[in-house]
Amino acid sequence: MNRFRTLCVAGSPSRGSHTRALVAHIGGLLERRGSETVLADLAELGLPPSHPDHYWSPEPHPVARAREFIDAVRTSDALVLGTPVYHSGYSGLLKSAIDLLPRDAFEGKAVALVSHASGPRGSAAACEQLRQVVKALGGWAVPMQVSTVSADFAGSADPADFTGGGRRTLDEAGPVHARCAELADQLAVFTRAMRGADGRTDSRVDGRVDGLTDGRVDGRTDGRMDDPADGTRAGVAA
Repeated sequence: MNRFRTLCVAGSPSRGSHTRALVAHIGGLLERRGSETVLADLAELGLPPSHPDHYWSPEPHPVARAREFIDAVRTSDALVLGTPVYHSGYSGLLKSAIDLLPRDAFEGKAVALVSHASGPRGSAAACEQLRQVVKALGGWAVPMQVSTVSADFAGSADPADFTGGGRRTLDEAGPVHARCAELADQLAVFTRAMRGADGRTDSRVDGRVDGLTDGRVDGRTDGRMDDPADGTRAGVAA
């Protein structure tokens, strides 16, 4: 089986978020399909805000964490972009991270899109908006997308529970798990097809960014999850 590398980006500003749990769940499914998976939790990375001076400059970004994040995106074979839904849109934190990237950052890559909302209304809108962004950066968003609500998850929302083994996880007995599996299937198939078309071989990312988590991302990562914000207000999700 040809292995590939996937960068899974959790775009919630809340640690221990539903969005992180969803992205991590899909990362675990991808590992079963031959992916080396890295989790980038934007709540922990501390990336600088984007600025037009850096966007147009031919020089590398002056902030090391930004350079490392950009390199992690460019050297991945595939991506998973996860976002909470805020006012029927994707998060500003994810938008700012994407704005750090060069205009061809997703070229030749398959991208999976997932979102989490406090209710079903508008939960798919954020993924549809991200499809336009993926296209603008040269990527190809797979047809399947996954949107979740709080009832799709198991585990306590008590902050104290996220310091140990009581982390929030997607309910594998629920209906969303099957959609996540189909999403992982599509991303794996299209990534291998696209890599075969341009002759790429297995890629590796040598550098690390604080907050990027190597290895398994199926809910058992080592990153801190000690300050969750559930976003229970109407129209706000984590």
